[in-house]
Amino acid sequence: MIPLQRAVATAERWLTAIYRLDLGIHAAEFVVTPAEALRWLPENAPRTGLVVVDSQDDLQLGLYLDPRDADDPDAVVEETSHWLCLAWHATHDRPVSRLTLELQGEVDRYIVARLQGRDGFGHFSGFSWASEMDSATRELYRTAHRAALRYCHALTRRFPARADTPALLSELRRFYRAGPEQKLRGQAL
Repeated sequence: MIPLQRAVATAERWLTAIYRLDLGIHAAEFVVTPAEALRWLPENAPRTGLVVVDSQDDLQLGLYLDPRDADDPDAVVEETSHWLCLAWHATHDRPVSRLTLELQGEVDRYIVARLQGRDGFGHFSGFSWASEMDSATRELYRTAHRAALRYCHALTRRFPARADTPALLSELRRFYRAGPEQKLRGQAL
């Protein structure tokens, strides 16, 4: 297993444990190089992300990370989160939007960092929007970013201590399975 696959497998272990996911497939097996991903992606695709090829009876997924992002554990968590969320929704025959993927990815970056004893809020302020984003894409990311930040602050207020971890995980599992409207409002089922 190459280092990037190991990093994706580690992120996947965290996320599948948090959300109690059992997909029977593993994200690390779907890691492709950015060069391979470019064969399937449109022009101006993000330098790191997912490859999704959806045909009538089949969904093919790939996960790629630019070498500049491969050593960033938060970037690995976010892209692994996207892959898992898309795969989970597909296996449960539930639609998923790009907004939902981005929102869940932001929450996942927060919770994995928090559970690892790192600053869960660091990524909410330590970033810049990619200059090549069109206005609609930038607004989608802003919406996901704001909703995730509100929800993560609410989690921190409601579950401030390490002793609150079981209740926090229970809340997160409900949130993961909630519909898009509940997620945007920061509510679980």
